[in-house]
Amino acid sequence: MTMIRSLLIVLIVNAVVSLICAAPYKALPKLESGPKGLPLMYVPMVRKGKPEAPAVEVHVHGKCEPVIQGPPAEPGVGTGPDRSQLLKCAEARLGEAPDTGDSDSGMHSPDAIMNIVKATDFASHKHHFQRRKDPEGTPYIEHPVAVAHILTHLGKVSNPVVIISALLHDTVEDTDTTFEEIEREFGPRVRSVVEELTDNKHMTRDERKRCQILHAPHSSHEAKLVKLADKLHNLRDIERSLPVNWTEERKTQYFNWARDVVQGLRGTNAPIEAELDALFAKYCTPREGRENE
Repeated sequence: MTMIRSLLIVLIVNAVVSLICAAPYKALPKLESGPKGLPLMYVPMVRKGKPEAPAVEVHVHGKCEPVIQGPPAEPGVGTGPDRSQLLKCAEARLGEAPDTGDSDSGMHSPDAIMNIVKATDFASHKHHFQRRKDPEGTPYIEHPVAVAHILTHLGKVSNPVVIISALLHDTVEDTDTTFEEIEREFGPRVRSVVEELTDNKHMTRDERKRCQILHAPHSSHEAKLVKLADKLHNLRDIERSLPVNWTEERKTQYFNWARDVVQGLRGTNAPIEAELDALFAKYCTPREGRENE
């Protein structure tokens, strides 16, 4: 796992550095090197024991809903990614195509680059023992990295808050991470987006799915971007290989539900939505008197 984590971090660094090289900004200062010439990055604190997690209020639809930080999720939350997605990270030049309104000039600053690498390392430590539900048992960290890649490469998003939030979007929901920890390490803007992306694990699965549909239209633009990329990566994985113990019927149900969520995210990012629409056309149940979204 250490080798896998190091490879993922190097891929992110290569992709981000290519963005800097392509942009008309002054050269990035040389980063201080750590052991073996690798850039210094986040080293997490070792937690002792399993302290009780506090309740955190999340604002949704103008209401405050308590979200209790639970224990780390069982390994294997979600579905398996396509490994070729990660290889493309090293090849993609993130800054070659014009932006789609989701940019932030800070993306090209040394601080932004360091925080993106820091977020990658942070997530890799948090998801260290988790696996996806695909038959191969893919390391879970490949999912947030692939979501960030979809945003930068397909969606042409260069807002560092969005990219960092994508890398961290499952840390609170599926590990022992707290919102306070996210804010302390990455600031209040990232915390706010991650809060929007975090399901209340004290609800049933059906309740959480229903809430995602209801909350989607009221999410911030940053959260909508991550939700779109997250759905696209999960659907691509399910198309590639059914999760363990899934039937074709459950696959169709998942695609139908994802279509309902995406309906509330429309108008956020055309390229990502187009890829989603192509999958919906192939796998969703047709709706009477309505077009497939």
